[in-house]
Amino acid sequence: SLIIMCSMLISWVFLNTSFAQLDSIQDQSTWRSFIVHLPSGYSSNNQYPLVVNLHGLNSNAAQQQNYSQFDLVADTANFIVVYPNAIGGSWVINGTSDVDFIAHLIDTIRSEFSCNSCLFITGMSQGGFLTYKLACALNQEIKAIAVVSGNMSQNLQNTCSILSDLPVMHFHGTTDPLVAYTGTIGIPPVETTIDWWVNQTNCNPTPQFTAIPDVVQSDSSTVEKYYYANGTTTSEVTFYKVVNGGHTWLGASPIPQFGNTNQDLDASSIIGDFFLQFCSSSLEINEHDEMTPISVYPNPFDHSLTIDLGNHTNGFIVLYDLFGRSVFTHPIAGSTTLQTIDLKKGIYLYRVISEDQFETTGKLIKE
Repeated sequence: SLIIMCSMLISWVFLNTSFAQLDSIQDQSTWRSFIVHLPSGYSSNNQYPLVVNLHGLNSNAAQQQNYSQFDLVADTANFIVVYPNAIGGSWVINGTSDVDFIAHLIDTIRSEFSCNSCLFITGMSQGGFLTYKLACALNQEIKAIAVVSGNMSQNLQNTCSILSDLPVMHFHGTTDPLVAYTGTIGIPPVETTIDWWVNQTNCNPTPQFTAIPDVVQSDSSTVEKYYYANGTTTSEVTFYKVVNGGHTWLGASPIPQFGNTNQDLDASSIIGDFFLQFCSSSLEINEHDEMTPISVYPNPFDHSLTIDLGNHTNGFIVLYDLFGRSVFTHPIAGSTTLQTIDLKKGIYLYRVISEDQFETTGKLIKE
């Protein structure tokens, strides 16, 4: 089998103050369901980029929403996100029915909500396989794609016809037990797929290499970044090679049976920033975007933490553990440095809300 997604996922509903709903459409005589997440402060007077986030085999939309925690990114970057459900938990990779369904779903979301022309696709595992298939089928509509622990079949590489300016991002663990880094029958090695995209998008075949700092050594993995630049028009290929990483989403809650989950990076945040590069109109959402962003640093932190509200008014910060429990709350004003934060080492989520209702969320690592 290609991919088996685990249902042992933690739901952080306490952070989801924006709109999300389960809905369905009839497609090819079958009712197909999906979850739509609208960013906080959504207004039909503005236009928003659309991100399609695809789950893996034997997973579902709600699990992918919780596992990737992409709603946090959507609220900060002002994305509309749709999480579709596959029939029986499995996407059709060797046919066109799910390509047609996703195309129908995109049209439906755009007709019901205020979307601009920016369309992005991301997927985990088998959802990553479908992401590559959609890139070939809908390449004139898609602005960029990002794949986590997926791959592209040899048959698709042989038949795919793409525009040369499609930006691509890929994350993959070298010890992935389900989608082998070295490939398998009909599926090339991951590095061969990366080379295929570099060639198709006319990027520089010599990458810019970055060794990502091993901030969280307890995750037993490290990350190498390979950036292939200077492709046709806007094209580029970015490959995050997770050395000793498993079949996992970087920064997510660990699932030990699927291998090591790297915590040095957060895939969702990186994907969100990557997508924003190719949709300048997404920066023109509302008046808050004209104000100075809220900063929380350093990250990782030890005992002190600085919160800079920029030109926003007074507010407060809340830290949550991975079970959704509030473990620290403190008022802030202007630029505030909190000197003593007595928390165990680990990963926390933060939420900063200013008096004028500007809000930002993210992840912090306590050393």
